[in-house]
Amino acid sequence: MIKNTKNAPDLQISLFKGNEPLAYRIRPKSVLEIIGQSHLLGENGVLTHYLQNHAPYSVILWGPPGCGKTSIAFLAQFISNKEFIYLSGASTSVSELREVINRAKMLSGRLILFLDEIHRLAKNQQDVLLEPLEAGYLTLIGTTTENPHISLTRALHSRVKVLELKPLREDDLKKLINRAFSHQNGYPEQKISDGAIKLLTQSACGDARRLLFNLEEATKISKNNLIEEETVQKILSNSQLQIGVDPENHYNFISALQKSIRGSDPDAALYWLARLLLGGADPVLIARRILVTASEDIGLADNNALSLAIDTYHCAQFLGMPEARIPLSQAVIYLACAQKSNTAIVSIDNAMKDAKELSPYPVPIHLRNIGGEGYKYPHSFKDGKVKQDYLPIELIGRKYFEPNERDRI
Repeated sequence: MIKNTKNAPDLQISLFKGNEPLAYRIRPKSVLEIIGQSHLLGENGVLTHYLQNHAPYSVILWGPPGCGKTSIAFLAQFISNKEFIYLSGASTSVSELREVINRAKMLSGRLILFLDEIHRLAKNQQDVLLEPLEAGYLTLIGTTTENPHISLTRALHSRVKVLELKPLREDDLKKLINRAFSHQNGYPEQKISDGAIKLLTQSACGDARRLLFNLEEATKISKNNLIEEETVQKILSNSQLQIGVDPENHYNFISALQKSIRGSDPDAALYWLARLLLGGADPVLIARRILVTASEDIGLADNNALSLAIDTYHCAQFLGMPEARIPLSQAVIYLACAQKSNTAIVSIDNAMKDAKELSPYPVPIHLRNIGGEGYKYPHSFKDGKVKQDYLPIELIGRKYFEPNERDRI
């Protein structure tokens, strides 16, 4: 049976029996208390309007771990005062979803379904949500770390608004620490040194949940109500290897990894991979860049590289750390040692340049879906080939694909 209550956050906290995590105790109770996400907030921000208007439509909150997705969902319930049901996409069933839908019908739109990890829903589970979302009697707030433009079906995606959340920056995390020490449910009696603050923010890698967990652990072993840098150091492992909370710094490491692979240097590529993993980077995000690299930099020179990268991406999803480091290492070494070709990206970029900058030429009559007068069916000719024009007449003779000696096609 599903559990639902008008005061869902209070129910969640009660499950901890008086020992609720700091993240729960200091969650925002107003739009002004949301930390980060400046691109969605402010007077005319889409998230500001969404919350102030009591969650009037369904949304997907997409972003990395610890960026505030769950806090925003609970805030929507707190402000709207609607009934709130929490389900996890990793464990829910079709029958549970139908039970929520029936409850939503009874409440005539006064219910929010909070679906955590919505990307884990199977297609048939997503399909169950289509009718109630279309009819408008169910408000869905889904959260995901995966790209919803890929992980959700087109039908479900068309019925929700996707809001992309960004990793928290160092200044954001400092504000969160200040809240923890000023909030009545935080640590108003504690003090913290500048060195400890710096180490906490750097080790969190933009993840507020990780920051607050580490802060809680530090308070448990602090002396004289003072958290010093040495206190934080004790609860962290390999903190000197953390890549930091600045997204630009994260992408610098990712860039170094790709450039090392492109430069056919497996040792450098392995080093940057190790820095990313020890710095707390999500192995799935690393696998995504490896996937791009396999097509952008190896491409047609070794078509097995893309298949290996896809397998590596799935391995990172299934395994997680520390086991994911092994297939990631295998992929990085293979790609770094493979023959290189950028023909694929150069070709499509040249074609997209013309498609964007030139007139939108119509599809020639003989290529159209209906009619097709004058079309020559290649399989009716010797070797399955026949000479005919496939480009718009204005572009006949244009070359986008220019293979080089390394391409294997």
